[in-house]
Amino acid sequence: MKHKLYTIQVIPPDSGKTKIYKIHTITWKIFFWLLVIIVLFSLVLAYKMAEINTLIITSKQIKFQNEKLIEKQNEYALYFEQLDSIYSIENKIQNILQTYYENDSNKINSILEKNKFNHISSSKVKLDVEGLEGWQENTQNKDMDKIPNILPVIGIISKKYSEEDSHYGTDFAANQGDPIFATASGSVIFAGNKDDLGLTIILDHGNGYQSSYSHLQRISVRKKAIIKKGEVIGFVGSTGNSTGPHLHYEITLQKQYLDPETLFNE
Repeated sequence: MKHKLYTIQVIPPDSGKTKIYKIHTITWKIFFWLLVIIVLFSLVLAYKMAEINTLIITSKQIKFQNEKLIEKQNEYALYFEQLDSIYSIENKIQNILQTYYENDSNKINSILEKNKFNHISSSKVKLDVEGLEGWQENTQNKDMDKIPNILPVIGIISKKYSEEDSHYGTDFAANQGDPIFATASGSVIFAGNKDDLGLTIILDHGNGYQSSYSHLQRISVRKKAIIKKGEVIGFVGSTGNSTGPHLHYEITLQKQYLDPETLFNE
């Protein structure tokens, strides 16, 4: 059986020689299916390109959303830190005002040791230090200069004076290595280790008053040294029988114990 032939005539407009092309049926079929394949391939390629563009756009959106989520997470972390600090400060205030209903001093010291000093006001530190320097410069009133009535350390009261509990002093929670100040002018009558009290300094102020500073990390004065009010005499530690860094501070008048808080800011 003979295959059909298709004849194509090309007649030029200027009445030139007519060209005749004979194309076999198989050639037409091949050309047709090739054209179909090209069209289908183009459609598939266009579809895939659209998918890729969609993925790129979606990826950018996801990246943007992730960045926003990270920002929110950082904000929440900051809020939780602030809440933790507020909770810590509340405990400190309750303890100072004696509204912290807990009789176990070890538990109180544990809370203070864990959370203390998350936020320390630089203005308060500056004010306290300036006040101490002022005492050093004030030589007009010698009597007041020998009264132990300023804070011995920049910290918070973690345990109060109590005769019932045989706690004849005031404990100040503070950072390890914080400076300790002489609360009045006087002379060093003891500077060394004192059993459960650890490293201790005792000052005699020459008017019946004596002040004692215990559990020090390091002593920076010697026995018989003359000390001015507000002078750094040592540094906060946890020597002796101590659950954490703090200062145990005592005052005696004519060998009788006094509550140190009754003399502050007199």
